[in-house]
Amino acid sequence: MTGNDRKPSWWLENKRLKEGEMELPEYEPPRFKNGVYTHLVVTELQEEYGYMIRFAGKNTRYLDDWQVRVDHQPVMSIGRRRDNNGNTIYTMTSDSFRKKMSSILEDH
Repeated sequence: MTGNDRKPSWWLENKRLKEGEMELPEYEPPRFKNGVYTHLVVTELQEEYGYMIRFAGKNTRYLDDWQVRVDHQPVMSIGRRRDNNGNTIYTMTSDSFRKKMSSILEDH
């Protein structure tokens, strides 16, 4: 999977609104530091293991780590930052995330 070849419908709508009506910088869905969109990796893991996986912040401030939750239960922290256009980039590669989450999900 290259990561950036499939964009969800909500992404296309956001892009249309930001670029057309609001004249804002290009929108990119949240992605890992190697550029792979998080929703692609999360969807694969959810289908493989049958759990709901979400990134969530609880009472966080900018630059605070977020949580990765499995069926609403926190299982690990993950750092994040914003690029020059304000898009979210998580501070882990997609391969590292997949490996760590696979280990967590196998034990869950």
